[in-house]
Amino acid sequence: MDRIYSHAAENHGVIARAEATDLGVSRTRFDNAVRSGRLRRAAPRVYVVAGSAPTWHQTARVSALSVGGLLSHRTAAYLHGIDGFEQGEIEVVVAKSRRPTVPGFTIHRSTRLHFADEVEIDFLPVTGLARTVLDVGAVVSARRLEWVVDAVLRQQLCTLADLVSVLQIHSIQGRNGCGPLRSILDVRADENPIPDSAWNRMVGQLLGSWGLPEPSYEFVISSGPKFVARVDLAYPAQKIAIELDSVRWHLNRSSFEADPRRRNELVSMGWTVLTFTWADYRDRPSDIVKLVASSLRKAA
Repeated sequence: MDRIYSHAAENHGVIARAEATDLGVSRTRFDNAVRSGRLRRAAPRVYVVAGSAPTWHQTARVSALSVGGLLSHRTAAYLHGIDGFEQGEIEVVVAKSRRPTVPGFTIHRSTRLHFADEVEIDFLPVTGLARTVLDVGAVVSARRLEWVVDAVLRQQLCTLADLVSVLQIHSIQGRNGCGPLRSILDVRADENPIPDSAWNRMVGQLLGSWGLPEPSYEFVISSGPKFVARVDLAYPAQKIAIELDSVRWHLNRSSFEADPRRRNELVSMGWTVLTFTWADYRDRPSDIVKLVASSLRKAA
């Protein structure tokens, strides 16, 4: 039983029945601890050590474990240390398919919980920083959200590219919070261009978020000993090259972009060359995903 109390001591006095099982504690021994009063039931399948001091963190952990969710929205913003957020009402996000009815805290439901980028803060399960900013946009005013974006960039908690990427990954099917955050980030992207290398990764993440294979980055294509091009992303086995046109929005321009003759040479070598602009990524991310998916199917 020492394993139960040691685990609980490190986790705000809280232990879930499933955690005890993972620690190798039998159901009988766990139930004995409950009957003896050494463990007190705090929520369905979640217990606290009798006599442990009740704290906000303890309540937060009980809330998340009781519904199998992540601390989110303003609760996550506080835990990430974003300026302007304090301890308060606890908010938890769960998968949309679940409909828990546990009183005492706010439950949000998400179709894209698998992209929440779960992190652990103070032994609590929390949504990732960029996802948290997106979620906050669904529950605060546009002006407050702008302050939040200013805060995370000023505090260097994440980058502009991180925020744009999480927005695009979540925005194809639409969700609360995307519209307000998009309005703010469009202005930021105008003022602070995103480097090519970051945008390459953002497009790769977008494709991966919709189940497509991860492409190769900055892929060099040769014809024998002759260098032909370095393309932004590629699926070499399928001979698909993806070019990101960064004339306006990005800081650098590769020799591949500057020389259309090399694109023609790639086509003559049997490569399919797909070109996307920042506007495509910003406004029509689903079109990027669909065209790449179609090209992969044709090449299979």
